Amino acid sequence: MEKIFVGVLGSVGLIVGVLMIIYRTSLTRFMSDAQRATFGKAGDKVAARAHPGMTAAVGAGFVLIGGAIIVLLLTGADT
Repeated sequence: MEKIFVGVLGSVGLIVGVLMIIYRTSLTRFMSDAQRATFGKAGDKVAARAHPGMTAAVGAGFVLIGGAIIVLLLTGADT
């Protein structure tokens, strides 16, 4: 049961990472608008620093972590 949960978790991480990379521009725009709407003037400063490249970097991190989880699951590395 635990291996199924870990496999699903790794797969979800992999899929979320790929989707973040594909839709990085629209996701960055959405998050910037949400920051502006939620926090007002302070949100403007945070939203101005948002960049699609950073969203892609976070997506790449998700892909790496999800891939590592799946590789460890398939190789049977138990600790």
